[in-house]
Amino acid sequence: MDISLLDDVQHFAEVADKYLRRERFSANVIATTVEAVCRGAVPPPSGAAWVVVREGDSVQGVAMHTPPFPLFLPRLEHRVVDALAGALQEAGRTLPGVTGERTTVARFAEVWHARTGQTSRRRASTRMYVLGTLRPPHRVSGGPRLAVAPDAGLVAEWLSEFHDEAAPGAPTDDWAAAAHRHIAHGSLWLWVRDDMAVSMAAVRAPAAGVARIGPVFTPPGFRRSGYGAGVTAAASRAAIDAGAEDVVLYADLSNSDANSIYRAIGYLAHHDAETRDFEKGAPGRCSRA
Repeated sequence: MDISLLDDVQHFAEVADKYLRRERFSANVIATTVEAVCRGAVPPPSGAAWVVVREGDSVQGVAMHTPPFPLFLPRLEHRVVDALAGALQEAGRTLPGVTGERTTVARFAEVWHARTGQTSRRRASTRMYVLGTLRPPHRVSGGPRLAVAPDAGLVAEWLSEFHDEAAPGAPTDDWAAAAHRHIAHGSLWLWVRDDMAVSMAAVRAPAAGVARIGPVFTPPGFRRSGYGAGVTAAASRAAIDAGAEDVVLYADLSNSDANSIYRAIGYLAHHDAETRDFEKGAPGRCSRA
């Protein structure tokens, strides 16, 4: 196999296009990141590696590493994972962890441990859902609207709170800048009741035909009133109206309420994913926490 670590995202987009369309769900995080960088919606990540695995003329897999975030892997065959791990080690790539389709992540962690002695610890387990028939909730007080400039402070605050609650071990972002980007691109919806925002849902522009919802956040004091379901359905409808062939989202498997809400409005389970953080450890030992 031939493995290329590219630093040119545009070149990667051209080379990986057919694969990203073929593996359009498990590779969606890569596809939406590439799409956003290529159209200038987000700045190119510093030190990124855009990885392509070829066998002859055929692309057998892709991966993405945008420090300080973990390596992202879509669903890959084990032989591809093995070759990829070897190439990243030989290139001297420092990885804080690995995330993506569950069985692929587990295989990579095993191979990485065998090669480097680094153990891994599971930080998060999630499930990707794909929208079937959208069923917006009924009898929810209030309605949706796009976030606008005066909402930027609140959106930044909620993005930070979502991170601290859902992914406390993950790298942080410039939440104010992220809020302004969402508002500028019309990609964040609020659920408003009595002129007060009570929930939010972001939606990424379609890539390979697939739009992704997230984050979805309702402050604790407004939960269990249907607002999260309402704003997720509104964002999903907006994605469909914007031309998305499919709409997906990830849900934390430890949050039974969120999983129930998404199923209730028409989302169907597709595959499980997980994030594992790498730790220094003695060779020959592997944590499977």
